[in-house]
Amino acid sequence: MRTPSELYTQKPIVYSCELKVCPECGGQLKVAYVSGRKTVQTMTNVMTIAQKPKYCAEPSCKRYQKVCKSAQWQQIAPLYSIYGYDVIVQIGWQRQTCGMQYSMIHSALKAQLQISESQVRHLYHERYLPLLACHERQYLGELKVVAERSGLILSLDGLAPEGGEAQLWVVREMQTGLTLRSGWMSGQDQEAFKNLLLPIRDSGLCVTSVISDKQRGLVPAIAAVFPEAKHAFCQMHYLKNAAAPVA
Repeated sequence: MRTPSELYTQKPIVYSCELKVCPECGGQLKVAYVSGRKTVQTMTNVMTIAQKPKYCAEPSCKRYQKVCKSAQWQQIAPLYSIYGYDVIVQIGWQRQTCGMQYSMIHSALKAQLQISESQVRHLYHERYLPLLACHERQYLGELKVVAERSGLILSLDGLAPEGGEAQLWVVREMQTGLTLRSGWMSGQDQEAFKNLLLPIRDSGLCVTSVISDKQRGLVPAIAAVFPEAKHAFCQMHYLKNAAAPVA
């Protein structure tokens, strides 16, 4: 087991804005000041970083005095976060792919960095999930093509909640594997499911089929939001129910 790195102020690594000229008027950019100083923990080390942003000093330019930040500085950790992107990705991978509980993720990480279980939970909710949503938006064009060609096939499922927590529900498109929607739901009535599904309907994408476990509140919600779509029962649950009398 590796001893966690000590957190103490170091001489900062200062990253300058990479732009040489203003992207609007082409004039020379001036260095504003040193800012964004913080100590960041990554999976491999602890570093103190800062940046030197630049601004356009031409009064006639539309970007006059607007600050341009260093791209390299922004790629180390999210704004206002003292944990690197590699830590956030590690938490997301262990939670979503490996199905690990927050306490297990915390136990795995605390040998490499200083972090609490509540911070693990916060980074997953407030950092990883928004990053995941931003990442999959780049495939919106592919999703539109599938919707126009054959219609979308949605899969709705809730992940097993930990004690006393709301349940995370995820809506995926089966043909592309893309996540369309996700959210924490403390209730599972018709209105709650309608609120989860309405943004998908309002996007204008054609939905032809929905697959779910047919929770009581979900059935009328799908009928109200996607009245033309067929609603199928998950085959694994269907076969379990069919085999129960035989067993």
